Amino acid sequence: MRAAELALSARFLDCTLGDPYANLAMEEALFRLAETPALRVWENQRSVVIGRGQLAEAETDLDYCRRFGVPVVRRFTAGGTVYNGPGNTNWTFVVPRGSSGGLPFDPDPKRVFSAFAEVLVKALGANSYRASFDPPNRITDGDGNKISGMAAYVSRSALICHGTLLYKADLAEVERLTKGSGEGVPGRYPRSRHAVVANCGVGREEFVGALRDASGAKGEGLPTIEEEKLAEELSERKYRRPEWNLGDPFSLDYT
Repeated sequence: MRAAELALSARFLDCTLGDPYANLAMEEALFRLAETPALRVWENQRSVVIGRGQLAEAETDLDYCRRFGVPVVRRFTAGGTVYNGPGNTNWTFVVPRGSSGGLPFDPDPKRVFSAFAEVLVKALGANSYRASFDPPNRITDGDGNKISGMAAYVSRSALICHGTLLYKADLAEVERLTKGSGEGVPGRYPRSRHAVVANCGVGREEFVGALRDASGAKGEGLPTIEEEKLAEELSERKYRRPEWNLGDPFSLDYT
């Protein structure tokens, strides 16, 4: 699966909800109900987003987050911890299996990362910014600094690939929120790879426009009533619960 094969004919969703819990719930709702390819772009308030199998206490300073009211939210995809907040834009591709005129369905997350990284690199290149894919799931600038972290999940019915793009963030705050102690953490819990981060400097609107062009996404739209309803349900019974966000991922039984 290569970027040249992208012809999504996707609906485009510029969809930011009221808080990180609702935003992450919408990601899962779009994935679960996927019928046509979709490209979503969205922002979050300042927050820490951890991977599905991570321990929050090992990935960020929970005392600092509590003191300054920074939500820590677990997403349903794997991967490492990322910063969300001012100066960062999130992007999401959702592709159902067998979608007409869409992206070839690939069950290998590694190839999914590679394909969508090409789309991001192309979009940034259209803005005269040189970036490259750093396997398995990063996009870096010309000096090797991380500007985007990616996560993916593939089921029998759909795939999702989503990530961040730092363009004007407080990098000291990014480092502070994504640096955990990790002392005494058992090896079964995935740890984030440390990286020096950087802002790409490409404006939000310029990036989004180029991303749409690079992916072939067309049209404008909003989540369906069914997607909104499922997102609200997931938000209440899952994403707003401390045990989901801060608990031991091996004890979680949320579906």
